[in-house]
Amino acid sequence: MNKPPSEQLRAERATGHKAAEMVLFLVASAVGIYSLGQALAGLFGLSKGINLLWLIVTGVTLMILIAQMGRVHDTWPRRESKEKHLRSHTESR
Repeated sequence: MNKPPSEQLRAERATGHKAAEMVLFLVASAVGIYSLGQALAGLFGLSKGINLLWLIVTGVTLMILIAQMGRVHDTWPRRESKEKHLRSHTESR
């Protein structure tokens, strides 16, 4: 059951796209956690206070992560509603 070349190429691109999104998610998460720690380090130590630059970096990474979560939610497979499910079973009888 070989796929036609166009479908195979499309599947390879989708796999590469998913891998790139996963890497972006992991990098953004790591940068966000590190930057939040750097931004708020002044609250827990003897340094001068909240570092605004690191706080901005944290905000940017959060926006990236929120955008990714929205995109994943939009493309996530959805369950059929119970009405559709019941309708399809009653029509088949």
